[in-house]
Amino acid sequence: MFTRRTLFGTAAAVAFARPAVARTEIKIGHGHSDRHSFHLAMAKLGEILEQKAPGAFRVSLFPQSQLGSEREMQEQVALGTLEVTVTGVLGIYEPKMALLELPFLFRDRAHILRAQKSEAVLGLAESLPPKGLRLIGFLENGFRNITNNVRPINAPADVRGLKIRTPENPAQVETFRALGANPTPMPFSELYTALRQGVVDGQENPLQNIFDGKLHEVQRHLAITAHIYNSAYVVISEAFLRRQSEAHRRAILAAAEEAGRWQFELIAQKDGELLETLKRAGMQVTTPDQAAFRTATAPAYEAFYGRFGDPARRFVQQVQAM
Repeated sequence: MFTRRTLFGTAAAVAFARPAVARTEIKIGHGHSDRHSFHLAMAKLGEILEQKAPGAFRVSLFPQSQLGSEREMQEQVALGTLEVTVTGVLGIYEPKMALLELPFLFRDRAHILRAQKSEAVLGLAESLPPKGLRLIGFLENGFRNITNNVRPINAPADVRGLKIRTPENPAQVETFRALGANPTPMPFSELYTALRQGVVDGQENPLQNIFDGKLHEVQRHLAITAHIYNSAYVVISEAFLRRQSEAHRRAILAAAEEAGRWQFELIAQKDGELLETLKRAGMQVTTPDQAAFRTATAPAYEAFYGRFGDPARRFVQQVQAM
């Protein structure tokens, strides 16, 4: 006859002997802090994925460039040594992605959402899987604005001659060449130190990056130019994705899409709050006439048309007509 103690002991032994189902780890690297919306969105992706594929995956987040620069993490994804990253330099693998960051291409967030779901935009990413990575989602980096330590910016002429850090992205480089600045590409992870040491005069970023990167500590003037709308791209290792079952692939893709929508709505709500926070931190804010900047940055389009030809011109026309 089994006693109560024996019953418990038997149950425990059986439970201990049952092999645990191993979770598949998904490492996600990005270049910002664990307060940044990219980090929050990737944590949300993990939550959603657990709901859609319970017990199948373990999502591990690596913020603040722990795994390397944006370029390096993107290369790791392409090689299959990192599962997922959030990147703004996808143009390294598909140069036409930079067309999405031409100045003043998008009218508002509704226009952005229409474009992101369009065949024209999704078609830009079709060349990526053979190169080892796949675009699975968009995050909002935001509308980019200019900061510097030399002078307030009230008109395009005020940008002329400034040494401005840009990402390693030809759209930003061409935009600031058109404005007469000296664009200086460098990784975001190096930017704070470069600004503090005066290696560059200024930079351009969405408000969330200015705040999260503490750039207000080393920059005095902020101009709300909103000259480029900047997405960040959630990319996954093609080799990793192909190793998953069809059901798990669908779960990963759906989780990335839902996390992106969640983050997009979050940033739309937070922009006004961030601007007030930066003002309270001591930044001197100007609001230049966007029409003047739109005219001054138009040569950036011609640089891309010269590089990619008529397909680029047709792509821009398609997006503008949406």
